[in-house]
Amino acid sequence: MFKNEKDPVTPSAQETETVIAPSVRVEGDFVSQGNVRIEGAVSGSISTEKDLFVGEGAKITANVSARNATISGEQHGNLRIAERLELTSTARVYGDIQAKVLTVSPGAAMKGQLVIGSEANVAEAAALTAARSAQTAREKKIEEVLTPAR
Repeated sequence: MFKNEKDPVTPSAQETETVIAPSVRVEGDFVSQGNVRIEGAVSGSISTEKDLFVGEGAKITANVSARNATISGEQHGNLRIAERLELTSTARVYGDIQAKVLTVSPGAAMKGQLVIGSEANVAEAAALTAARSAQTAREKKIEEVLTPAR
């Protein structure tokens, strides 16, 4: 009679493919194609094509990329979420956030820039263009320095 709909952001135990337990510390680039649950510590970068859940006791020092994410722990680094980001009341995020949809529970803390909605894709494209322009300017300057005067 009533549908029991799952929260689209928090993966269930059966759907989670990777779990980093509270006693585990991971250093380096972490890449997954499935759902990831982090209860321990991660430093480096985290990228998953699916959903990320960060538990209350988790401490992350990494840039994060995921389809959806729920953050309940401490996050130092930028979050780039393709769809929906949820910050629970215990979340502490120190870094820039890009997401289509952002849900913030009372008590959550954030420090950084926010780009929310369809503007998130525009901001990403603008940042890429700016980086390319800076690269081109550096290349021109290097060429000027290396080319002998005539």
